[in-house]
Amino acid sequence: MKKYNKYLPLALGLGFLMLALVAFIKGQPQSRDKRVYEQLKPYIPYKIEKKIGGLRIRNTKTDEKIEPSNIEVYNVLDNLEKDWGEKHLQREQNTLIIVDDNNKTIKTITLKNDHEKAYIHNFFGL
Repeated sequence: MKKYNKYLPLALGLGFLMLALVAFIKGQPQSRDKRVYEQLKPYIPYKIEKKIGGLRIRNTKTDEKIEPSNIEVYNVLDNLEKDWGEKHLQREQNTLIIVDDNNKTIKTITLKNDHEKAYIHNFFGL
């Protein structure tokens, strides 16, 4: 039994390291196409705010504040952005159309390559 006691701290350290690594990987946001997302960003009403206890998500239109755990912040933000995209984005061939709540066109974005089209399809489901 004493033979295994010297390995206990090493096993506990590796166990905690694996838990931290899993939490880090789960907390990562989905990848985004930089050019398209930068053009969409001003129209998406959800912003991340820093607070003393971590991060929170604020809807700039309604001033509603959502406070998920720090591990879930980016996953919740992704889901909110996807829901927003289902209501406010339309795709016609190589063009992405941003509409407001009254279904009026605000802006159009031309999708230049297959990577951007795949991003819109995979992230927003269009």
